[in-house]
Amino acid sequence: METPGVLDACLLALLLVSGYTDLRYRKVYNAVTFPAIGIGLLLNPVLFGIPGLKSALIGFAVGFGVFLLIYILGGIGGGDVKLVGAIGALGGYPFIIYAVFYSALVGGGIAVLELIWQKRLLRSLKNIFITIFSFLIPRMKTIPLDPRESIKVPYGFGIAAGTFWAWAELKIFGFSTLF
Repeated sequence: METPGVLDACLLALLLVSGYTDLRYRKVYNAVTFPAIGIGLLLNPVLFGIPGLKSALIGFAVGFGVFLLIYILGGIGGGDVKLVGAIGALGGYPFIIYAVFYSALVGGGIAVLELIWQKRLLRSLKNIFITIFSFLIPRMKTIPLDPRESIKVPYGFGIAAGTFWAWAELKIFGFSTLF
């Protein structure tokens, strides 16, 4: 389903504003995400009928649901969850799958760069290795993870950049076989 310009414009505005505010203030604002969710859930059915409503609802549910689990585990903030829900509502399904995939790539890259910048990459990789193998080897000593030592990354910016990457592949570079 080809998205018309109005949904693309809303999606790009959402990405631009949310990416900027997350970099500048480390916040993704409800005043941006809630209207975007509403626009996506209202415009998709107006433009595409029942298939548009279905696509927007599934896109919202997939994006919001996956990131809600990560939020519950303490991996991201609530604004990031609502941002991905809004992306799903605007872009629909299956676009949200690609947006989440590329967002994970960009967000992971940002996290690795931050660990390198803070000179904590090797220690973090060691802790990850020990944590994973402590589940596989019952008598292996575990390292307690302290949330206060976790790095903070602007993951909303990573979501915005990753989603733009997915959108650009579809719209600018014409990789329509992806969607």
